[in-house]
Amino acid sequence: MTHQILIAEDDEPIIEILRYRLESDAFEVEAVTDGDDCWETLEATEDLPDALLLDVMMPGLDGFTVLKRLRDNSRYDDLVVILVTGRGLEEDVVRGFELGADDYVMKPFSPSEIAVRLKRSLR
Repeated sequence: MTHQILIAEDDEPIIEILRYRLESDAFEVEAVTDGDDCWETLEATEDLPDALLLDVMMPGLDGFTVLKRLRDNSRYDDLVVILVTGRGLEEDVVRGFELGADDYVMKPFSPSEIAVRLKRSLR
């Protein structure tokens, strides 16, 4: 089964690194570069992705706001959300999990680690 992943990240080189690694593991990848586009893409699609790799610090809506909106709407209950961010303070990690993140990965990260975390979360 091929899993669909949405990446919401404002850094194009990070998108390309993740896209390359995840597509080599047979994930289907779509990417957006800001929080507003992330929310609009999810709202506009009938077939939701299986997982969202969500940066916290992006133009438009930040990742925490997107995450809160997702977790406040039962339509997204099955969407796996992994925060991938440079915000590594304890209060940021705690906030991410309190808002409903399934996982929290700090930058810099290993693309292989992201792939393994996705596989584990999507079993």
